[in-house]
Amino acid sequence: MSLVLFHLANAIAFLAFLFRDQLYLRAITVVSMVLQSVYYFTIVGGPLYNPLFWKAVTFLLNAGMIVLLFRDRIGYGIDPRTRPLYDQLEVLSYGQFRRLLAAGRRIDGPAALIEEGKRPGALYFVLSGEAEVRKNGETLAVGPHIFLGEIAFLTGGTASASVRLAEDAHCLAWDVAALRTLMAKERAIDIALRGLMNRDLAAKTARSALGPSVDRRKAAGDQIAV
Repeated sequence: MSLVLFHLANAIAFLAFLFRDQLYLRAITVVSMVLQSVYYFTIVGGPLYNPLFWKAVTFLLNAGMIVLLFRDRIGYGIDPRTRPLYDQLEVLSYGQFRRLLAAGRRIDGPAALIEEGKRPGALYFVLSGEAEVRKNGETLAVGPHIFLGEIAFLTGGTASASVRLAEDAHCLAWDVAALRTLMAKERAIDIALRGLMNRDLAAKTARSALGPSVDRRKAAGDQIAV
């Protein structure tokens, strides 16, 4: 019977490697470690403490990773006000999104964000309310749920307009250097952010071609890219 248990435990360990999903792989590995531990504990002449020790270490390691993987897939602790950004990013797990949020800070209006002709020190995303964009002597209201400073962030250039966060408005801000470091470390965040900024820019460009039947002030406000 103990020999059957030994082969069963190792067969289960082999099956674990057929799963691409890390959560399933580690869960099945944990089952295998439990069965192998039972074998080494009940074997004739046992228990054999040396293999039992390493089975316990492997069990604890995989159990810990299961907790981290499960935590990465559930949305607890996500501020409802940041949900629109999460929904737009589309491809990030909750864990990746939490790391993105942790790299930034929230700013409450009124506050000056960007000065025309200078390189912004941060990338901004308007969570609620509006931002006032001053360009070519005209002030336009934009937002919410758009990026500010995205062209300067993508190109490394200077801002093409000045931006001020309106009263009672809120935005997220990421230090440019810190965000670039995070994006270099986490490719999924890099792809998601660049993709969203490019879609945002494409939408603003498309709105610039709207016909005269559209409210020109709103269209101009929506197309501003900084």
